[in-house]
Amino acid sequence: MLSTTGKRCLVLISAAFLSVPICAFSQVLCYPTNRALDLLAVQAMVTQYESFRSSCQQLKAKERRNVPTYNARLNGAVVSFHGHIIKDNHHLTTNCSVCRKYLREIRSYAKKIEQAMK
Repeated sequence: MLSTTGKRCLVLISAAFLSVPICAFSQVLCYPTNRALDLLAVQAMVTQYESFRSSCQQLKAKERRNVPTYNARLNGAVVSFHGHIIKDNHHLTTNCSVCRKYLREIRSYAKKIEQAMK
């Protein structure tokens, strides 16, 4: 599914190609100067969009490869958190900075896993 930016690029590309006269000789020489510049601008936008899209896909693939690592770190944080809670009547303490640290870490890894799996 294309994003709105991708749809805009495709509309601009199709509009540019439909409005440009076809010539048997050199394309640049056949076009008026504005159309040639518009076509070059559209081609640059397409190239920029494609490079942005490929970099996003590479980033998403990298994040998906990191899911097992995030999952292992999440499990380690949960084990450490439960080990901390088990210690000396911890259930009587209402404000614990170590608990807040573990919960931040757990939420962080859970969020990374969720975003990578989208």
